[in-house]
Amino acid sequence: MGLIVSSEGCCTDRNHQVRKQSRPLSICYQDFRRPAQAAQSGGVQAKLFRLVPVVGSNTGTGSTDASSKRPSLVTGNGQEWLGKDVNGSFNEVDFYNEVMHLRRLQQQDPPLQPVPVMSVPATSRRVSSTKGVMSAMNEGGPWRIFDFMVPYHGLSRACTCTWIADGKERQRTADLMVFRSPFEGLARPRMLNLELGPRNLALQARHDNELATGMLACQESISVDGFLGPPASIPAEAPTLDMRGWSWGDFTQPRAKRLPLQKLQVVQALNALVDLRAPIAEEQLWLSEEAGCSGTPAARASGIGVDSFRHRFLGAAEYAELALLAMMRELTKLLRACEEVGVPQKWVQSSLALLIEVGVAPPRSGPILPETWVSSRVKLQIYGWSKSRLSLPGGISEDEQQDNELPWKIYQHHIGRVLWESARLYFHSFCAQEWTELQVDIFEVSLKSDTLIGSANLKLQKSAVETWSLPLQLGDQPVLQDDEPTQVVLTVTFMPCPEPSNFVGLWQVRVDQANHLPKATPSAAGSSSSATSVYAAVTASECTSLGSRRTQKRTREVVRAPNAVWKEDFEFPLVKVGNIDASIRRLLKALQINPDGFSNEALSAAAATGGSLPRLLPEPKCATNAAEPTKDDLRLAAVEQIAFISQLHCGWQGSTSSLIDAR
Repeated sequence: MGLIVSSEGCCTDRNHQVRKQSRPLSICYQDFRRPAQAAQSGGVQAKLFRLVPVVGSNTGTGSTDASSKRPSLVTGNGQEWLGKDVNGSFNEVDFYNEVMHLRRLQQQDPPLQPVPVMSVPATSRRVSSTKGVMSAMNEGGPWRIFDFMVPYHGLSRACTCTWIADGKERQRTADLMVFRSPFEGLARPRMLNLELGPRNLALQARHDNELATGMLACQESISVDGFLGPPASIPAEAPTLDMRGWSWGDFTQPRAKRLPLQKLQVVQALNALVDLRAPIAEEQLWLSEEAGCSGTPAARASGIGVDSFRHRFLGAAEYAELALLAMMRELTKLLRACEEVGVPQKWVQSSLALLIEVGVAPPRSGPILPETWVSSRVKLQIYGWSKSRLSLPGGISEDEQQDNELPWKIYQHHIGRVLWESARLYFHSFCAQEWTELQVDIFEVSLKSDTLIGSANLKLQKSAVETWSLPLQLGDQPVLQDDEPTQVVLTVTFMPCPEPSNFVGLWQVRVDQANHLPKATPSAAGSSSSATSVYAAVTASECTSLGSRRTQKRTREVVRAPNAVWKEDFEFPLVKVGNIDASIRRLLKALQINPDGFSNEALSAAAATGGSLPRLLPEPKCATNAAEPTKDDLRLAAVEQIAFISQLHCGWQGSTSSLIDAR
């Protein structure tokens, strides 16, 4: 991106003595339409704006939505631009400005125009410092971690911006940080926003060993900071423009409510991210309408259009598997890029965004392979540097380097945690050869940990469509309401998968409803018992010599009533018996470990009961909101994650790794 470099300060600087400017600010030469429309609402001061290049601009021609009379976010060549008000974001301006300068010097981001000599201050101290920094960085090559940052293109000066607040249109002039939107290329994005790194700048140096650092990283836990377009299992607000700080989005997507997000663990959030039932169902509905099936019960019962859809597009479970593999590839690249950074960083409360397409179903066959199609629509971005600083080789003192070591280890540990959770979610959800049992748990939603109402179990046998009314039990006692047994109604079907597919078939489980639910406990909602909600969690188990795996799904929350109705379908896929090595090879490739050196027998043995993979990738608990983890829980999680990451390092270095028992 070509840039004009200005030696002046930002126009919103109020006190130049307070802000320490590292180098002249880079100015984006791209012209945008004025005024810029807000990409958020619900506040006196809007922070995020949509930018549309002017007609004849270097990046393409903008377009206008005739129905709303607003500039479209998508330009003529598919590019999407966003601007963030720099007022109050000076640390981020300096951070991105430094990153942009280094990328240009390393030729990671060659400009369209020659770099002016004045872009590097002419003082001898700065010149020698710049040469020393570049000499130190070039020894290790360009920093690949820059590739994961939201693309920054400099400042757009004195932009006229408009937004709506309190029912009135407001306007002001502001300098905007210009970014390419991470939503670019996605028809309907779903985004999970995780907050990484330490929360406290004043961490004590308690990193005397790796386990102590791991436990501290677990205490400085990863938090779910936002969820754009969540599945129905996570309560969401109505579609809104509210961005809540730094976030991205369009004004047709709902956002998850804050309270449920605070209760989510990382693995639960990842499981929800790849819950792709709704987008596949929407695509199937469109196909049914095209085939003349308007969605009537008779049309659905006849199955018109369903087989055609399944042969043309991937199902929800097939799409979720490929999306999870693509996320693991990106997370592995990010973790390795962190380890290549030559000097520890102090990145505090920054964000990791995982994005996936939920507006289009992947084609099963065609000129583009499904794996390629999905990989291009799964993205990973890191951003949010308002509390962080960029440290460079040769430009940091020994004291600063020592001060950065612990925060940098915690940041890498958090990246490793997301990767580990993704890997064990994949291993337990998409590597089963024979699901043997279903368990359905009905929970009452409460503020701290959800309360179990009762459970029901069902042995799985491949047969025709069957509907079951299973009585609930709590421990050894049946659950009753007015002497009537409480029951959950299921419909269970085994369906073969069309070719080509990574699975031989899948169990489709419909949770219809729960009948005769007992009355709510007064403490569940914290106030009135009439305000409580319930949901169902479905667990599929594989308990054979071939493997021991468990995966969990959950329904949306519904208001508690004597008969709670969900009517939700879940898919539990199966790989062909004796062909699990193909799934493990896909897992190893995503983790950047070459699987060619392992025999099929070694891969199958590693995935079997008692093998190395069940030890390194224990069962995730994805469905329920459990209580706060204890110190023992944190220690166990740190030990298991450290063991997994250490085996990855052995595989990356080409040495013997016990990730797979034998070669």
